[in-house]
Amino acid sequence: MNHRIPVMVADNDAEVREALADLVESHPAFELVGLAADHAQTVSVASQARPRVLVLDVQMPHGDASGTVRTLRERAPETRILALSAYADRETVTDVLAAGAVGYLVKGAPAEEILEAITRAARGQFSMAAELAEACLEPLRRAVRPPAPGARGPTVRIEEKACLDVLEQAPCGVLVTEAHDRVELANAHARRMFGYSTAELRGKRLGDLLPELPGVEAAIGQQIVPAPATPGLRRDGSEFPARVGGGRLRGGRSRYVVYVTDLSETGGSGDRLRQYVESSPDAMMIVDAEGRIRQASPRTETLFGYPREQLLGMRVETLMPDQPLTVSLRDWADPRQELAGHSVELVGRRQDTKQFPADVSVSPLQTSEGAFAVLTVRDITEVQRAQFVLERSLELLEGTDRDRQALLSHLIHAQEEERRRIAADIHDDTIQVITAAGLRLQQLRRRLTDPQDVQVMDKLDETLKLSLSRLRQLIFDLRPSSLEHGSLATALQTFLDRMHADTGTSYKFEDHLDKALPVETMVVVYRTAQEVLINVRKHARAKMVRVQLLGVDDGCLMRIVDDGVGYDPFEVESRPGHLGLTLIHERAQIAGGWSRVESAPGAGTTVEFWVPLTEAGTEDNGAASASKDTGP
Repeated sequence: MNHRIPVMVADNDAEVREALADLVESHPAFELVGLAADHAQTVSVASQARPRVLVLDVQMPHGDASGTVRTLRERAPETRILALSAYADRETVTDVLAAGAVGYLVKGAPAEEILEAITRAARGQFSMAAELAEACLEPLRRAVRPPAPGARGPTVRIEEKACLDVLEQAPCGVLVTEAHDRVELANAHARRMFGYSTAELRGKRLGDLLPELPGVEAAIGQQIVPAPATPGLRRDGSEFPARVGGGRLRGGRSRYVVYVTDLSETGGSGDRLRQYVESSPDAMMIVDAEGRIRQASPRTETLFGYPREQLLGMRVETLMPDQPLTVSLRDWADPRQELAGHSVELVGRRQDTKQFPADVSVSPLQTSEGAFAVLTVRDITEVQRAQFVLERSLELLEGTDRDRQALLSHLIHAQEEERRRIAADIHDDTIQVITAAGLRLQQLRRRLTDPQDVQVMDKLDETLKLSLSRLRQLIFDLRPSSLEHGSLATALQTFLDRMHADTGTSYKFEDHLDKALPVETMVVVYRTAQEVLINVRKHARAKMVRVQLLGVDDGCLMRIVDDGVGYDPFEVESRPGHLGLTLIHERAQIAGGWSRVESAPGAGTTVEFWVPLTEAGTEDNGAASASKDTGP
């Protein structure tokens, strides 16, 4: 009888795909059952081959990774999906994990790490490179830092929310501990698993939760290597079988990430349904024939404002009153009839009586207990608001500023499209070739016996990894994913973090914008800041730079101040070949704004850049101001 784990590989680059296939086939515990070169082919092949593990490239043609993961969770629910991508930004990681992937690795990872992640995925365990987990957790570390006396407490910003989403969407319990085995952070899955609140878990020893687990510092190497199963201890004193994994996070102090899977929750179809509801990114409810809620996802609590215990048993009409919500359970009771769901737009009502437009999908569910309805509710306030903004934008284009706005939009889109094309070429060609070469190199290394040959091969492998890291950074410079997700602050924060890591220049970043920026304005501001900061890095020899985003006169004011060597602006601007300041001035004028540069030798430099917010782009997003310091 064949006990090997069926594995499928999906990657649009032939060299990487073949290298991964050879790596899978070289492992005695794995059996390669399928290959695919795009998302559509992946869905088709996986639906037929039913692999236990699918190694999925995130960026492929004919679809997107999140859609592929969600489709396969429906068509092949037994398939565990392990993402392998050249993109390591938090937004991409969050999207893929939220869709249902059980792990995320970055291309260039060692072959042994890929094979171990496949093994873990087959067991239903979570996998993520320690450095990637650390990058996602870093904003959380900043958020829990106590404020200075008299200062306002920190607010959760967009980038911090993205990292919280990474933890909350993990399909297992996630604990972050410090060197003395005390818990610093825990996701909702871990809190439910052990029965503690956030405050109760923080500071608790890992041994109180997993009494037979050895201390993490005593683990082998940097990986936690426990027994196949270890008992977990809940708050009420009951035990459950658990499988534990994780590793050490790199950084100045010893911190560890621990993944915990409750083995008692795996296996049954009812458990799979419960896990599906629990992990849904939308509000999801299971309603019985009487119209009462039998099960509700965490997102339902958040959307409607009711606690879980109050939702259970509540009539669904309480959440969407006086509306034609037809569940049609009686029509679904006949097993000979083909079941069909439907979708309708209604108005939801929260516990505080506030209403919101909602898109409600109603799907039938036949179980051994009878017919139920699965309701998926999505708040479409932002969709309707976006539609209004679009309509308003079209009206403004008919005004006197139409030509200027059209020119600005054309220039920005042309520039961004070219950057996007170059970034795609780097990902689809250069990174793929280097990744394939790295995998082949690691296969060759395992065959070498001479220590000197192995040493040379290790140095070559490190060089390839460095090349991949720099290319991934170049992709970010060309195409910041944060801008695509509508977060100017996150994009600037990431750029400043890298600048600090590369040059040692400390910075202070302040975001006091209380209105959302139109896409064109956001790109103009980011590219201008990027150009100014590159000049600071190259020429200023600054120890500190301060970046501010301010809402001034119905517009966005960006101010960048450095304590560097300074210069004579008139002399530099008149010098042939120095177009940077001129381009900044022209970009501001095209956008309907202004710019100002103030500097003197030995006195540092101040650059200010203001652009207006049109009515179409003005939208109160309720963001509070926040600041972040590094260095002294």
